[in-house]
Amino acid sequence: MGSAYTIFGKQVSSHWIAIATLSAALGLGVVSSSGSKAEASPKATPVPAAPVAEKSEDFDVEKLLNDFLKDDEEKK
Repeated sequence: MGSAYTIFGKQVSSHWIAIATLSAALGLGVVSSSGSKAEASPKATPVPAAPVAEKSEDFDVEKLLNDFLKDDEEKK
């Protein structure tokens, strides 16, 4: 076949090492994805929507910028 490695004093073929590696990776994936459902974090409660501001509370950004620029020009 192919090359063999000496592990703990025994000759182990490379295909057995590959099979063991893939099995270990698959086993760790299954074990890590499964688990106790009691340890899972509780679901977050939904955040209530912010109340919609009334028209009287809204402000005009364009007007604020124009006023700011007008004041800035007057100071010069």
